[in-house]
Amino acid sequence: MARRRRWSFWMPPLEHRPIQMLDDIYFGRFTPGGRVLLWGALATGVMLLGRLVVPTASGFGFCVSSLLLAAIIGLAYRPRLRMTRQIIAFPSAGELFSYRVNVENVGKRPAQGIVIQERGLPPDLRPVGEPPILDELAPGERTSVTLQLKCLRRGAYELERLQGASYLPTGLFKSGKKLYQSDRLLVIPKVTVLEMLDIPHSCNYQPGGIAVASHVGDSTEFLGTRDWRRGDRVRDIHWPSSARVGRLITKEFRQEYFVRLAVVLDVEARTAGAEKQLDRAISLTAGITDALSRMDYVVDIFAAGTEVYHFQTGRALAYFENILEILACLESCRRLDTAGLEAVLLPEAQRLSAVIFVMMDWDPERAKLVQLLKADGLAVRVLLMRKGRSPDGLEPDEVIEAPA
Repeated sequence: MARRRRWSFWMPPLEHRPIQMLDDIYFGRFTPGGRVLLWGALATGVMLLGRLVVPTASGFGFCVSSLLLAAIIGLAYRPRLRMTRQIIAFPSAGELFSYRVNVENVGKRPAQGIVIQERGLPPDLRPVGEPPILDELAPGERTSVTLQLKCLRRGAYELERLQGASYLPTGLFKSGKKLYQSDRLLVIPKVTVLEMLDIPHSCNYQPGGIAVASHVGDSTEFLGTRDWRRGDRVRDIHWPSSARVGRLITKEFRQEYFVRLAVVLDVEARTAGAEKQLDRAISLTAGITDALSRMDYVVDIFAAGTEVYHFQTGRALAYFENILEILACLESCRRLDTAGLEAVLLPEAQRLSAVIFVMMDWDPERAKLVQLLKADGLAVRVLLMRKGRSPDGLEPDEVIEAPA
């Protein structure tokens, strides 16, 4: 499903449900010639209201009767088609998405003048140009066409209605059935890369981190040798040193750990403008996560709103593509519950080296949380999305500048 939206009188026209339905009928049923007649009917209808009866009554009647006649005659030319989508990869927000649709004529007579297009599209998915046309398809014949959509915003969408219709014989109205077949289309957030990302962290042997090996003791770093003590493993005895000094010498190791870093994403958005800033913040979070996971760090992501969602990536914990799918489906909230975030984040502080905050706003509660983590010895970095405001109480190197 498309992401939920808050209704506002000032939202774009296509986000109003009645206008979206009229737009779907306008492009889904009328050919370019039919649209001209439709506008002619509307124009002459308005002129009729102005009491210009004689010149406009004829024009209005001609346009309306032509469209009605085209719709009725076109019923005899409705094709019987079987259609399936081929969606191989998912697009990013702002990209032009192309995919194939397989078309088969399952009727007993040739299908001519076939127009293949999507119906019932959400406002964030817009068709590009006029839909493709198949001149003729014999009974049992199969072919494929390419459809294109402009993906305006991230989200998980359902493509639910494919229409294969014929514009014959009049070329004014498309007659054909809609195929109710649902296919999921995930529009992942655009990955915005930060040019400078200097994140201080502890060494790779941080106690409490995530062990390199699946079993403790399987992946260790050699430190040196020492005298053997009761309880040491026989396999750790360093025999050359033992023979040289005349007593048992054992090798000493320490367990190797990966560095864990946290990225906290604030999903508070109270206005339509804040929603756009949130999309930008998610793109930046994706870029930061990608950069850190490529450095072999374990990255804990906390998506914080009225609830806090925690997931990890890096070192084969989760593929970056899976993280993009999660970020694509994140919903905004009316406020950030800093107390809930604190309850989730502070217990993890001892196992983290640094925390990167991607904040939508800055207030005393957010500042207090950051200072609590600093008091625990964690390095912090804050990226503030709100323009014209800077986080106070932080050192200059603790503030990340958002790219323009």
